[in-house]
Amino acid sequence: MRLRISIFILSIFTSLNGYAQNTKALSDSLKSQISLFVSDHADSHEKDYLNIPSRELGGLEDEAFMWSDKFRLESKEEFKNTLGYTTERKIYFNFYFYETELDRQYALKNWLENFIEGKSIRAARPVRTFQYATPTVILINKQSIVVCTYDCKYYDEDNYDYWKKTLMTYFGDRRETMLIEILCDGPLEWTKNAPDPKVRGLF
Repeated sequence: MRLRISIFILSIFTSLNGYAQNTKALSDSLKSQISLFVSDHADSHEKDYLNIPSRELGGLEDEAFMWSDKFRLESKEEFKNTLGYTTERKIYFNFYFYETELDRQYALKNWLENFIEGKSIRAARPVRTFQYATPTVILINKQSIVVCTYDCKYYDEDNYDYWKKTLMTYFGDRRETMLIEILCDGPLEWTKNAPDPKVRGLF
């Protein structure tokens, strides 16, 4: 009997240890990809950590994450914006890593109830009109959420598509990553690996 209990305890410890190692590996991998992402854009963009305004992301910041990383990439080249004058593009990135997939699932569930600009959205359901929304790309992975957003005055279809494809290349998995796309004042669409719209539980 004691032997069985010892084996059971050992199996639990081994399982937990393996899970912790996997979480560390995923965490280290994401940090490495962020560094590579920034490095690969160093010739065209300057990275800024300090004195950057907070983005309106709803309740996501209130959820329990293991760590987060936030920064802005500002283009070195100037572009004519939608207001008619020339300026650099300022793109904001928020990364959230969660200790477990369950933590990420709860974070997403709660976030959808208090989403960007305080709006409540439903899984896989599009939103045609989204007042005050700005161009945003959201990647949802097993243990991480990645948000890219910028002001409407910087919007350009080709540039938006560039960031969407680039983020998927560095931080996404075409078979698993859920992708949400938002444009100025809407629409909001789940464009890749959307969950079942009838889902009521975690995903």
